[in-house]
Amino acid sequence: MRPPGPVRTFRIDLGYDGTDFFGSQRQPGVRTVQGELEAAVARLAGEPTRVTLAGRTDRGVHAVGQVASLTLRWARSAAELARALMALTPDDVVVYGAQEVAPTFHARFDARWREYRYFVWEGSPAVLLRRSVWQVRRGLDLAAMEMATGAFVGQQDFAAVAGDGTGVPGGGVNTVRTVSLARWRVVEAPFERTARGGRLLEFAIRADGFLPHMVRNIVGALVAIGRGEQPVSWAAELLASRDRRRGGAPAPPQGLVLWRVAYADDPNGVE
Repeated sequence: MRPPGPVRTFRIDLGYDGTDFFGSQRQPGVRTVQGELEAAVARLAGEPTRVTLAGRTDRGVHAVGQVASLTLRWARSAAELARALMALTPDDVVVYGAQEVAPTFHARFDARWREYRYFVWEGSPAVLLRRSVWQVRRGLDLAAMEMATGAFVGQQDFAAVAGDGTGVPGGGVNTVRTVSLARWRVVEAPFERTARGGRLLEFAIRADGFLPHMVRNIVGALVAIGRGEQPVSWAAELLASRDRRRGGAPAPPQGLVLWRVAYADDPNGVE
């Protein structure tokens, strides 16, 4: 029997530890974030219900600012919906809240920009952060990395840092994006004793859209510069080549977090 109540559309704000997921998007035969959400909603709705995610994350990538949209029959409040979903989802998914929105709201297509953050632990191995950082034992030249980061800001062709074959010449995919923010900073490392010779570096990047593996490829290139394997000028040269084959290995997935998704009613400034 279909649950009572009018058909309503909701925005769901959520986060997840991506370690044990095969990515966010539904895939047959494997565990995904979308699959877990849809299973929980189906129990509440009494029928299969499609959940749309604002951003796609790969296997092992985390989120603290993911947004989902869904439409279902629901007679109770948005807060009760959030609590019900939280009770039905696994421990590595957290539902922060829910709000009713217009029936036309689409978590993906209505997003104005998305922000990712990538975390690099530099120095002696981190114990408690190992599932959420890229551990780089060799010292990094942060000043050089910051200088090279400027090459990735603005509207330009990001083919050279696009994965899944989209960055190879002749791929036929529009690889132009606009990056409005890209910066490095040193942040406090929870649980880790930095006195033992380590520090936590955070890379933040905001854009109107991202290509497959784009953030991980950018971070991989910047860390190569920080290691002294490439000069600062290489970042701009790589972008100008418009050829992913000219780049190096991507950064590993566990350091990447979908941080925030902004919509028309959100403020423009950095937090």
